[in-house]
Amino acid sequence: MSKTLNKIAAGCVAAVSVGAALLVTAGPAAANTERNGYLETSEFGLYYNSYQGGCVFDLMSSDWNFYNNLFVGPEDCAGRNRVTNDDTASYWNRDTYTWKVATDPNLAGLVGSLPPGYAGNASLNFKNKITSATFLD
Repeated sequence: MSKTLNKIAAGCVAAVSVGAALLVTAGPAAANTERNGYLETSEFGLYYNSYQGGCVFDLMSSDWNFYNNLFVGPEDCAGRNRVTNDDTASYWNRDTYTWKVATDPNLAGLVGSLPPGYAGNASLNFKNKITSATFLD
């Protein structure tokens, strides 16, 4: 089963078991939403600044070209509304899967792997050059 289907199935089970409580307390923190500018569990994040600083571009699924993607949050962060493509200084993999990043669209160019739980600064080969990312299923 693909990662996306696994996440959907897990989400459905959780929704059924606590659905009534969520209806009463639903709010921004209640949903795990991809690309909302907050790095949540099961997401991979690319940061505008080193040491996981500034705005974050959060992913739950592959993105083959960052050309039209923006750093959106959290609110008032450094780099807000800047294009993510070729402007990433650090990352944090909060997912259970290994993620690959690349310096060109469609996972071409230089490719690096980031294991689950890894947080760090991009090396000279990748800093401000990352253009695409995907998880390894």
